Amino acid sequence: MRVTIKSIAEAAKVSRGTVDKVLNNRPGVSEPVREKVRKIAQDLGYQPNIAGKALAYQKNPLKIGVIILSKEDPFFNEVYEGIQKAYQELKDFGVLVEISFMNSVDTDEQIRCINELKEKNIAALALSPLDEESVKEELIKLTEENIKIITFNTDLEDIERMCFVGQNLIKSGRVAGELIGKLLVSGGDAAIITGISKIKALKERVIGFEEIIKEEYSHIKVIKIIENIKDNQSSYKNTIDLIKKYPHIKAIYITGIGVDGVGRAIKELNRRDIKIVCFDRITETVMLIKEKIIDFTITQEPFMQGYLPIKILFDYFFKNQQPVSKTIYTKLEIKTKENIDH
Repeated sequence: MRVTIKSIAEAAKVSRGTVDKVLNNRPGVSEPVREKVRKIAQDLGYQPNIAGKALAYQKNPLKIGVIILSKEDPFFNEVYEGIQKAYQELKDFGVLVEISFMNSVDTDEQIRCINELKEKNIAALALSPLDEESVKEELIKLTEENIKIITFNTDLEDIERMCFVGQNLIKSGRVAGELIGKLLVSGGDAAIITGISKIKALKERVIGFEEIIKEEYSHIKVIKIIENIKDNQSSYKNTIDLIKKYPHIKAIYITGIGVDGVGRAIKELNRRDIKIVCFDRITETVMLIKEKIIDFTITQEPFMQGYLPIKILFDYFFKNQQPVSKTIYTKLEIKTKENIDH
């Protein structure tokens, strides 16, 4: 027997109008009632009419906004590829993906992108939010207008996002710390080179690293944390200064951008004895691993960080499916010279 809006309404003891709003993700229903209706619909085996929704959305497309945090960071090239793959798979259903690229990693620029997409009447937004109160306020305004939010790559607390898609960032920092710990069996001094403090992901990578060093590798001392690295030139200069000031340094941990600059400084000063752990599999990192400058890099599936948010939003709007979890972690892999090409 086919499950109808009427049968769901009777089981939930609400009006058919309420059920229609819930099943079509429209505002005007409290969250407890919304959850109750969804559960009953699921228990009864309700199957949404995807073809009917696709027909409706082809006349009035479902617009999903995406903000790319940095068009200068090659990491986000793979994120973009994931977004495009999902869009190609779903565009015939009436899905339109609007992408806004940030010209610089700063608060005003991210707010500009948020407002630019909002003016295009998006139904949902996927982004890597900066950890700033003004950004949080803008995102709260979106949720108040029933615009759904998914964060990817880096998260933000105290907003009503559907889910976060990305690396377990504390764990990734701990893995990096464990690698440094095993590289420096006899102990020694280490430094951390990290990026803009407004990116929560980078802060969590530092936290995880320091946690495990303190817990299990007390013979290693973190002598310097260099913050707010924005590009390879600044990482190069800071690495030169670091090594000259601390000539006995034995390891460098890079949480984000600037890998090529660090590698250039290491080669220029002929300090191939310094152990290096970083993240991601961009071209420069692959080359430095093959040159035995970088010991390990930790990857995080950037393609899936672009692909999954679009698919999750499609499932929400077309199938009334909630994300399987509030945190959807991408795969964490350790790459060395022997497996960097795989």
